Amino acid sequence: MHSLLILMDSKWFYVVLTLFLLEGMWCQGCLEQERIALLQLRSSFNDPRGLGNWGRGKENSDCCRWERVECNPSSGRVIKLHLDYVDGWYNSYLNASLFLPFEELKSLDLAENGINGFIENEDFHRLSKLSNLEFLDLSSNDFNNKILLSLSELSSLKSLNLAGNQVSNHTNGTI
Repeated sequence: MHSLLILMDSKWFYVVLTLFLLEGMWCQGCLEQERIALLQLRSSFNDPRGLGNWGRGKENSDCCRWERVECNPSSGRVIKLHLDYVDGWYNSYLNASLFLPFEELKSLDLAENGINGFIENEDFHRLSKLSNLEFLDLSSNDFNNKILLSLSELSSLKSLNLAGNQVSNHTNGTI
């Protein structure tokens, strides 16, 4: 009977140990470098009110819980940024290098922001380092044909939306 109790206790020990180890594999929040990058991105907006709770208050220190941000639940890395209709970049030039810290980024939505282009030497070719980027929505901005050369280097893209820009030779804007 005593050995049965030890066996039962050891089973529970392994169950508890396994749960403890699995708990350590799940992320407790976003990575600090990505949190800082999101705050830098926020400061690049003329009017960042469209970003809601980004970085406001102690309870909002986990950027994975911020509006418009989705993270990988195991790594805590940002995988999706929904920055459409933020109204913060109208008549502005975007610094594409602000997105480089998001190494697992799969989806980037920058639609309807009135972005004119990119800061010189900071164009979208820099985003070719984001090897997981599959979906890019740049619709309804003010890009022209100059963007096409930079975008050609984004080999991981599965979907690109350029509708509503000043790009010629594209009937519906989706490539």
